[in-house]
Amino acid sequence: MDPSTFEQLEVSKDLFGKNASYVKEEMNVIVQCYDGKPTSASVPQRLTCMVAEAQSHSKGLTAAPQYKRVVLDNGLTVMVPPFIEAGDEIVLNTTEDKYLARAKE
Repeated sequence: MDPSTFEQLEVSKDLFGKNASYVKEEMNVIVQCYDGKPTSASVPQRLTCMVAEAQSHSKGLTAAPQYKRVVLDNGLTVMVPPFIEAGDEIVLNTTEDKYLARAKE
């Protein structure tokens, strides 16, 4: 829905390409149109997602930072620091599918 005119436009998730899995109800997205028809769509570059599944972190001494895989509520898998657990909300860069920070509570 266009917030200024309240005109509704229905678009296919295919217009979002690889970022279609980020699309949720009530999300603000950008839709580009040509001759009144949608041609492409994009989600915000920074989004907050819920961690659905996370492996427990195995402690050990390493010189390099350790990351672990988690599954998000939208089904995507991303690498996060070891302190992130299931149920945490994290901020992602949707362009690179990359962890940025833990969401503020």
